[in-house]
Amino acid sequence: MIRKYFLPLFAIIGACIALLIVFWSQKKPPVPPVPFLASKSPYKHAIYGSGIIEASTENIAIGTPFILPITKIFVVEGDMVKEGDPLLQLDTRALLAQRETGISQLNAAIVNYQNYRVQFSFYERLTDKRAVSEQAYEAAYYAMREAEEQVKVAQASLNQTEVDIERATIRAPVNGQILQVNAHIGEVYPTNSYNYTQPYVNLESALIFMGTVAPLQMRIDIDEEDSWRFQEKANATAFVRGNAKIHFPMEFVRVEPYIIPKTSFTGETIERLDTRVLQVLYRFEKEDLPIYPGQLLDVYIEAPAL
Repeated sequence: MIRKYFLPLFAIIGACIALLIVFWSQKKPPVPPVPFLASKSPYKHAIYGSGIIEASTENIAIGTPFILPITKIFVVEGDMVKEGDPLLQLDTRALLAQRETGISQLNAAIVNYQNYRVQFSFYERLTDKRAVSEQAYEAAYYAMREAEEQVKVAQASLNQTEVDIERATIRAPVNGQILQVNAHIGEVYPTNSYNYTQPYVNLESALIFMGTVAPLQMRIDIDEEDSWRFQEKANATAFVRGNAKIHFPMEFVRVEPYIIPKTSFTGETIERLDTRVLQVLYRFEKEDLPIYPGQLLDVYIEAPAL
């Protein structure tokens, strides 16, 4: 009798266990709460663009005019500097030696000129110019003039050396903040030009990155498909990525009326997306906002209806 009901009972129990397992496996885990909601356009009709914060002077890449070792670095990241403040000091020993050579050459040129001037003065004091040949007179005159010009050449060469010594101290071109320092004492940097044709650049290309940060500036990429909808002086609001509660309005500055390839956000200029963008600039005051130059934000620009 037991054997007769054992197998059906065992099958029923197994089926119930299987049903319970299926039920519990299909139960969805609780969805964690979203700490910050995604940004939402504050305008009825708007254009979306990604914006990167930069200095209002645009980011200035500081380089060196000579291939010389760096001996001093006067600033660190975050320092506020005024126009003309020293940033870097290059090794000037070779230039100082060149200046000493230039001073000696100038003194020698002056002595040589004085000698020829005295020689020519003998001819000038003659009451009867027929006492010497015209050829000798002209030769003495032009020798004095050549010596005089050699003095000017030596003085100009010395002035150039003095200017180079002054240029060996790299100074701030504008009032602003030091954003990044990539220079190190003892290193020698080439004088290759810095390419800033795109807003997203490899900061390692610049010894010092600086600019005016009061106010800051937002460079916004508008997709070329939406560029026809953009209107100058349109209202714009920026939202911090990761916390849409932090947002602020901006003031229109200008449009760069040349559509360029959109650069990817990795910082490498060789990486591009298959789209082109119109770049527009807006300005704002940082005040107490927790944002920094180089930061990417979501931007909505008010636009007419489609």
